[in-house]
Amino acid sequence: MSPRLTISVIITNYNYARYVGETIESVLCQTRLPDEIIVIDDGSTDNSRQVIERYQDRITAVFQPNEGMNPVKNSGYARSRGDLVMFLDSDDIIYPTAIEAVERAFGPGIAKVQFELDIIDSDGVYLGRRFCGYSRRLSVEDTTRQFEQTGTYIWPVTSGNVYARSFLQQVMPLTPAVGHDGDLCTIAPLYGGIATIIEPHGAYRVHSLNISRVDDAGRINVVPDFASRIRFRKQEFATLRAHAKRLGKTLPEGDLLDQELVFINYRLMARKIGHEDSGDEKRLVLDLWLKGILAAAGGSFGIATAFKHIAWLCCLTAAPRPLAHALVELRYARTHWRASLRRLIRLRPVASPGR
Repeated sequence: MSPRLTISVIITNYNYARYVGETIESVLCQTRLPDEIIVIDDGSTDNSRQVIERYQDRITAVFQPNEGMNPVKNSGYARSRGDLVMFLDSDDIIYPTAIEAVERAFGPGIAKVQFELDIIDSDGVYLGRRFCGYSRRLSVEDTTRQFEQTGTYIWPVTSGNVYARSFLQQVMPLTPAVGHDGDLCTIAPLYGGIATIIEPHGAYRVHSLNISRVDDAGRINVVPDFASRIRFRKQEFATLRAHAKRLGKTLPEGDLLDQELVFINYRLMARKIGHEDSGDEKRLVLDLWLKGILAAAGGSFGIATAFKHIAWLCCLTAAPRPLAHALVELRYARTHWRASLRRLIRLRPVASPGR
């Protein structure tokens, strides 16, 4: 009889007292409880400590001076002992059968199990979208083939990934440009298969305090800083090539960002609003448009989703700069407008369909 898998959940928290209790509760309500739950508070200045201490008899709570999220994840991993390790952001949640589903999907040779996430707002209201929005089931072989052809694949944010210790012990600790999920998800296929669960088993919360929405001065921006995101993704692909070289594995030639529709979109939007990463200004708009069309048509999207992507790319490419800027703002402001409308008509929060 095979030994039982052990599973660790590491929750890292900084000033999310409003959400961290719900996050912990979502892990404690699992149909298959993890073998350890480690909650690390990184020097919060709100009342996070009081919230976390309510659960001290059921979790391992660590309170430390502020170091930043990347060192915290390294230390959290070092404290963990599970065969599978999940890093759960303290403003996200997982649904009751998440750990059970991950354990079922895991097998020999798997480096990572990933699952779909519903997108919710600050009040927990389902926004009608998912991350990643998979349109069909993907086998381990499907993802391996996609990675071999393009050097990339579709993966969710931090809370939708669970890593095999056999993979992590070869690469941790990390000092990534942005976050661990970017580097770990990027390099994982070099170390094993990717098992994908297309049903949502958690929720990713979009709110005004998300790190991606706040600039260095603490101002909330509706439109992301495309240049920074592009630059960080280039660094992640540089990390990928370094690991491939170390392992003696080959990757596709050329710019791997041209294989990712998200970043083709970022490059095109950055060009149209005049805020590009250095070096990208030499790219032709029509070249970016064509790369986007090919990525949308050849990706693992349904016909309707692919058509939406293509229509957007065509409208954005044809639009003069003022109109393009308005289109980009409209695209990224929709979540804030929906939240404002809900507050206006005082709708009660409702559980997402996955809960």
